[in-house]
Amino acid sequence: MDPVISATIQVTLEKLLAIPTEEFNLVWGFKQDLKNFKNSLRSIKAFFEVADRRQVTDGDVELWLKNLEDVAYHADNVLDEIKYENLRRKVQIQNQMKPKVCLYFSFYSPLAFRWKMAHKINNINVNLKKINEEVYPRGVERRFAGFAPARPQVRETDAITADPIFVGRENDESKFVEQITGKINDVFSVLPIVGMGGIGKTALARRIFNHPHTETHFNERIWVCVSENFDVLTILKSIMVSLKETSHGDSRQDVMDTLQKKLKDKRCLLVLDDLWNDRRGDWEDLKNALMGVSPNKGNVIIVTTRNENVASIVNPHNWYNLEKLSEDDCWSIIKAKAFVGGDVPEHFQSIGKAIAQQCRGSPLASNMMGAVLRGKKIEDWESIQKKGPSNIEGDENSVEQVLKISFDRLPSSSLKECFAYCSIFPKDKVIRREWLIQLWMAQGFLTDNQGSDMETEGNKFFSILLQSSFLQEPEKDEYGNIKWCKMHDLVHDLSCSVSKSKDRTRDDIPQVRHLTILEESALEITKEKASYVRTLVSKSSVPCKNFQDFKYLRTLVLCNTGLKDCPTSIGKLIHLRCLDVSYNYSMRTLPDSICKLYNLQTFNIICCNLIQLPEKIQDLTSLRHLYFCPKENFPMPPQIRRLSSLQTLQFFNVGDKEGCRIEELDHLKNLRGQIEIRNLELVNNEEDAKKANLDGKTNIIELKFCWRNTNEGNTTYESVSESDTRSRNVLESNIHDESVLEGLQPHPNLRSIVIEGFRGKNFPLWTMKMLKLDKLIKIELRNCYNCEKIPMLGHLPLLKYLKLNGLTNVRSIGLSFYGASDCSSTSRNDGQETRVSFPSLKSLKIEKMPNLTEWAEAQTSEVQVFPCLENLKIKKCCKLMTAPKHFPCLKELSIQFIDSDLPLSNIISSSNLTSLVNLSIVHVSELTCLVDDLFSKNQNLAYLFLDDCKKLAYIPPIVGLRSFS
Repeated sequence: MDPVISATIQVTLEKLLAIPTEEFNLVWGFKQDLKNFKNSLRSIKAFFEVADRRQVTDGDVELWLKNLEDVAYHADNVLDEIKYENLRRKVQIQNQMKPKVCLYFSFYSPLAFRWKMAHKINNINVNLKKINEEVYPRGVERRFAGFAPARPQVRETDAITADPIFVGRENDESKFVEQITGKINDVFSVLPIVGMGGIGKTALARRIFNHPHTETHFNERIWVCVSENFDVLTILKSIMVSLKETSHGDSRQDVMDTLQKKLKDKRCLLVLDDLWNDRRGDWEDLKNALMGVSPNKGNVIIVTTRNENVASIVNPHNWYNLEKLSEDDCWSIIKAKAFVGGDVPEHFQSIGKAIAQQCRGSPLASNMMGAVLRGKKIEDWESIQKKGPSNIEGDENSVEQVLKISFDRLPSSSLKECFAYCSIFPKDKVIRREWLIQLWMAQGFLTDNQGSDMETEGNKFFSILLQSSFLQEPEKDEYGNIKWCKMHDLVHDLSCSVSKSKDRTRDDIPQVRHLTILEESALEITKEKASYVRTLVSKSSVPCKNFQDFKYLRTLVLCNTGLKDCPTSIGKLIHLRCLDVSYNYSMRTLPDSICKLYNLQTFNIICCNLIQLPEKIQDLTSLRHLYFCPKENFPMPPQIRRLSSLQTLQFFNVGDKEGCRIEELDHLKNLRGQIEIRNLELVNNEEDAKKANLDGKTNIIELKFCWRNTNEGNTTYESVSESDTRSRNVLESNIHDESVLEGLQPHPNLRSIVIEGFRGKNFPLWTMKMLKLDKLIKIELRNCYNCEKIPMLGHLPLLKYLKLNGLTNVRSIGLSFYGASDCSSTSRNDGQETRVSFPSLKSLKIEKMPNLTEWAEAQTSEVQVFPCLENLKIKKCCKLMTAPKHFPCLKELSIQFIDSDLPLSNIISSSNLTSLVNLSIVHVSELTCLVDDLFSKNQNLAYLFLDDCKKLAYIPPIVGLRSFS
């Protein structure tokens, strides 16, 4: 059966069967039709449970599947229409509209709507009955009795087959051989090799297995191709066969006795090739059995797998990710295959290298392309280059077939749909994890139940695709969360293939489900074709008249299309779950009709220069992710509390009107990620601040608090005097910022906090010590003009980034800054304990603090400070006279706009400052010379930047400097 059509139907069936009975209240009086409908769905689901166990290749079944897919989509649309009407009525009731007014605004009268929906359900039942009759005359089991049981495709491997072309893995081979033949103290050391299909895991394992040093080091070498059938007894028997041994019986004890006699007092190498099983208990059972039969130290197990989860089970601490080959290596393989023992004609070179680039580091693709190109003319090479590796016909060892094994073994139909859907992204596109999950969610691939929400399931699916090498090159943010990834070109080709979207245009397929439009003329499609589309991504402006034709859209992306006005007709897309109109800079308003999209889950309107949001946006009660970046004076729509499903709200501007105050946040209990709360000067006291309930929001990891400071633009940081500061304190003495910040205490799960414009004289207790916020990684205090003391921060174990900016009233960074008594402790060789302050800090920036005169030293024999600090920047601290000396790992130092050279002299005179790579000195007015010690003791300095140091008269000779300006 077509895997994706089958997956689509199964996902849709499961979704329809899971709809609660109360969703059908609007079609009461037609209970028998609904009962028949659900019975038909259950019968079809039973069909798939049988068909999935058989290798069904019947052409009639494929046609039947296609017809069923159409009916399944239609049923999904009909029931979604009922769900929409339910949501619409709930919103009307919540708005406390009178019944007559509610009826006036309805799309349908209640009775007419019920009859209409019942009629549609009846039609679906008729179609389902007809489809069922095509399959069931002989019964399900008899219908498929002639088909063999389905089995996953298995590629049997061995240790003897020669790999005549082995390129680009020589370093990998030598590292592995050196590691496994060195001193090993464990009974069995497990070394997993991980990578996508066709990347060369088996070839590398085979080279290691047959290496001369391996042959002499190990008494016995054993190769077992595991594949899908991970059965401990079967594997033990395979080991016995590899050793050319036979047991007296077939029981596990008989096999173990035989292996123990053979392997006792011997050092063994075991290769378990193509491992898929990710059940930890099975692996532990096998490993314990192997340790029992060969209890000697120095045994090694090499595991090859496509799945990182498998690798983490067999060795949770270390595995070897096999990287792509270089383009030159791919070209070497193609040359060796295409021109056996001969030179490559010059006119083949450029085309051949272009083909090598298409292989994207895959040795399998390179071998296959080389074999196809052998003996071909230049015209054939050009033709093959246009097709690419995935379009070249091949056997079961072709690239697509090898990769498809991984697809076939994905654990659920929903996950297969999610992978196939990735074909909508262009090749080489960087894919944002959250966006991908939201797209899956919009298409109904993810389920929402009481056990976990859709985002949780989406993250689980994302992890599985990443572990299975379908998604690659993950990039993490500063908190360790994966934010971006890519898809290998050959994997993308597979995604296109299984989704049937490759090389097809809008005219090729009468029923395009997911459509990307690159040109405006491409929108000239018929109304019938438009009605099948569930995803529309447009890269050009879209005529308003076309919107209503795409009536079953789940996802609409009009990002950066030059759209000035969002058409009113968009409100008719009642099935829409995801709408992205971001980066349309000319768009200033949104139509009120958007507030009728009651199914909308994700709404992205960043960079649209909106002057306001529609007043009734709170009617979008299904909304889970709202992306927008308003200005400080941007009015928030009232009663945003009604968006109770909201998870993403990056900005909240506090207002002074009813329904716009800070207590609106209390009702948004599902908020997660980051949020910036602005206009906090409008919050009156601690009690009001507590109404935001920030300490109850466990999933918020980034917080920014902002007060608007009217004095910010009136004073230059370098000229702030003590009288100016006192005057400002007097003028603002009636401001309750300190109590407000006290009431905004966040949950201990917080990773990042920024406090900007705070006008209090003292930070509240939770900020001064942050004893509960021990997960903080990033802290920034900005433009807090009246504060006189820096909080105690040195005890925070995970803090990596700290920025102090615009604290114009601070005169000293004292010992309390280091949090000495609260620091973590380590034992020294003499038995004494050393406390470590700022144990994880990597970057420290101190800027625009014109009254700062002292930065105390805290490094003593009892306290170690800044053991990991790599980047230090001191800027516009014009009065600073002292600074610490101990920065053992400092790599980048920037001193700017300082009236004295003492801070610089203190820092660079330290004998420990030997790791410095980059030194920047700007406008240090009293600097006359650079000390020789800095350059004689530091052999790593590579970059030196000097500017506006007018008294500088001497620069010592610098060895190894790469850049000087």
